[in-house]
Order: sequence, then structure tokens, then C-alpha cells
Amino acid sequence: MRRVGWLGARYRPALLAAACGLVALGAGALFPVDPKMGIAVLLGAATVVVVLVRPIVGGLLLVGLVPATSGFASGFPVAHVRISEALVGAVGVTLIAFVRRHDAVPWQALDWVLLAYGMCWAAMGVVAAKSLGQHLSLEQWGTVFGQLQFFLIYRGVRIAVRTAEERRMAIWALVVAGVPVALLAVLQETKAPGIASLLARLTGGLTGGSVGTGTSGPLIRVTGPFVNWAALAGFLLPVVLVVVALAVSGVPLARRPWFVGAGVLAAVALALTLEQSAILCVLVGVVVLVARCEQRARLMRWVVAGLVVVALVAGPFLVARLFQELGGGAGTGRVGWVPQTLGFRWGVWTRQYLPAIGARPLTGYGVVLPSSIHWAWPESQYISFLMEGGVPMLAMFAVLAWSMLDGARAAARSPDAVRRALGLASVITVVAMVVMNATWPFLSNGGMPQALWALMALAVPDTLGDRARAAAPGWELLHPAPGPSSSARVLT
Repeated sequence: MRRVGWLGARYRPALLAAACGLVALGAGALFPVDPKMGIAVLLGAATVVVVLVRPIVGGLLLVGLVPATSGFASGFPVAHVRISEALVGAVGVTLIAFVRRHDAVPWQALDWVLLAYGMCWAAMGVVAAKSLGQHLSLEQWGTVFGQLQFFLIYRGVRIAVRTAEERRMAIWALVVAGVPVALLAVLQETKAPGIASLLARLTGGLTGGSVGTGTSGPLIRVTGPFVNWAALAGFLLPVVLVVVALAVSGVPLARRPWFVGAGVLAAVALALTLEQSAILCVLVGVVVLVARCEQRARLMRWVVAGLVVVALVAGPFLVARLFQELGGGAGTGRVGWVPQTLGFRWGVWTRQYLPAIGARPLTGYGVVLPSSIHWAWPESQYISFLMEGGVPMLAMFAVLAWSMLDGARAAARSPDAVRRALGLASVITVVAMVVMNATWPFLSNGGMPQALWALMALAVPDTLGDRARAAAPGWELLHPAPGPSSSARVLT
């Protein structure tokens, strides 16, 4: 049976005619003033209609396109619009608001906690703005309510991706979206002509002069289509873990070389970011995933071979980065065994951020930093929570992290092999996120949160069980192999 969306199940010519007329009037009024905005309105309306007819298209956009473009700056390609947030708003709200009652997904604890997390972030920002008399710009108000986009991603994907076949399509969307991102990073490392200017245009300017000269010394820490190498590493980490988890899970993989090749390319780009926390978490995660599989002795050889490839490509840069971290100049007063980045962070935290947090521990400062802060980057998600929402925001994150881990563990115990592999990858990614947040705000930037919440939506099982539905026809990258068991289906 073909599964159609809200609009596809209804015949309402008057509604369609009125909607088309309003869109045409709006686009026509915008074209003389701003042609790009007029085109954006038409494309947005077309996207909404397609999602209403075929919800799976919206799910694929949220899983594939949104994380890969989450580093694009506001204004590319349309002024004052960030493409990833526009997609999340249009697609997510469409899926949630117009889902048919028959296709509704039961709310679980994680849904409620994630919604409460986004609302808590927004509420603390509003309270700080009012109590401190802050006059926020439109972009700053977007930051105040920005964490709610993760709820739209998670809930939207769970609504749109319902069958085993659709889940496999979404997995491919996530992995394939990582290919151009990783390629841009590799080309950036090789200083390919035009790449630096292209990335600067996409991201609005790379932080720290990372293209060409690096942040310290001659090293180049690739950023890809993100403003920071840490954001790129955060995006690639779940992609690599998903590929490894499925490759070692025993799930039959059609086009295995292409699937694994995409994972190796993502691993190479991750290594070129020189983000040591992410690289270490991926290495530990790969070992854990291989150790859990039945054929670990044979698979370990492939893991070693893959590590050799990554080491040959990125090894010299990683070694140089390590020596750079542990090296110190005369008269710096820094302890030799303490990495430079950690020593710098500790100085910033103790001299600027912690005294400010102590002045407003229960409410924070919202999205506007106080005048006592001279280094505008908190360098830690936990410091960021305390600055923006105080202890209540940090406690809310603790509840969220526990709920994420609980949902991922439930998926890891699923009888379905694909969902079980996604659950294992989710568990490792959540633990890595908690650890990595200590030295950079991964959860409140582009890259990791968008990919992580899409992965969580694909992994966390429905409490009422998977209802029997026929796969939606059309663009089918994934199709079942003969056999009644869902674990015997082929990821193609």
C-alpha cells in the first residue's frame, strides 16, 4: 500500500488554488525588489508541497542536506537566511503540523526532554534579555530560539522515516551527504585553486585564518564548509561511526565498497581537522564496535588496514600537531606536559568566565556576553551553558544527555540488526559528545547536533513497535532482500 502524506490523501482544489495564488502574489512582489528572495519563496513553497505529498522527502532533507549545510553562513544564497535553519523550519513544521493522526508517532521521554531543553534555552535567553535590558538583533533572537531546531529535526525525521526501507534510504542520505563535505576538506588541505574562496563564501569567513596559514605555525586545520575545524569534526564523527557500525554488524551490504569508501573518506577528512578529542573518540569507538562483533578477529585486519590508510594520509599532520601542542616557548611559564590549548582555555576560564558565572549563577547572561569577557568564545559547552542559562541550563543538559543515552541503549538492544547498529553508533556518539563538550561547544554549533539528532531519530525505536507499512515507491536506494527477517534486508 502506498503511504501518502497529508496533502496526497486529500482532494481540495480550492485550498490548492488559494495557496498557489498567495505564493504567486508573494513571489511576484519580491522579484522586482530581491530576485533571489523571490526564487527562495517559490522553492520553499515547492518543498512544502512535496513534503506534504511524500513525507519521506522531508525526512531525507533533514537527515542529509541539513547537517551538511549547517555551517553555511546566513545570506548564502539568500540574504538574511541560513539555508539549514530555513529547511528545518519549513520541513520540520510541515511534518509535525500536518501529519495525519493515523501516522502520528507516539511521544516518548526523549521527545519531551528535547522540547523542554529547547524551551529552557529560549526562556533563559528571554529572561536575561529582559532583566539586563539587552536589545537583541534579529540574529541574536535566532540564537535564543535556535536550540528548538533540534526538536524539529528529531521529531520530523521520526514522523517521516517509518519503514525499514525508508530508514535505509535515510542512512544513505547521511553518509552520501558526508562525501562532498569530506572532499571539500581534502581539497582545502591540498590548497586546490578556488577552494579557499569558495569556502569563505559558503561560511562567511573562516575563523582564525585557518586557510593558508593555520592557527599556529604552518599547520592547516581543514574546516570544509564550516567556520571551524571542530564543527567539521563534529559532523564527520557520527558519519564514520555509522559506517563502521553497519559494516561490522553483519547486515548484508550491497555496494559495500562505495559505502565503506565514503566512511574512509570521512575518516581522512576527520584526521585532517587535527581535532584530537574527536579523533581519539572515533578510534575508541571503532575498537568498541569491532570488539562487539562475532567476527572481530577477521574484521580487525580491515580496521588496521583502514587506520594505516588514514595514518599515511594524515599522520604527518597529526604528529606535527602533537609536537606543536606540547612545545612551548621560553618564558611562557607553561607546564611542558600540559597541551597549549588546554593551558589557554584554563586561563580564559579562570580569569574571565568563572568570575562572571559566579555573579549570576542561576540566570546567566543570555546570548550577550558581559563587558568583563574579552575572549568571546567560551571554548566549552558547559561554560556556555552556565554563561547563557546558569546552573538550571546545565542541569537541563544533564537530563537531556541521560535521556539520549537511554534512548540509544534501547536501540542498541533492538532485534533489528540495522537499528541495533545505529543504536551502538548513537551510544558512542552521545558519550563522545559529552566528553568533547568539555573543550568546545559542539552541541550549540553547526555540524554535530544536526547529524546526531538525525541519527538518534533513526535509531530510537517506537515504543508501540514498527507498524507494517509498505515502502513508499519512487526513488528507492534501498530495497529488501528475500526473506521475512528485517535483519536480513540488504542495505543498498
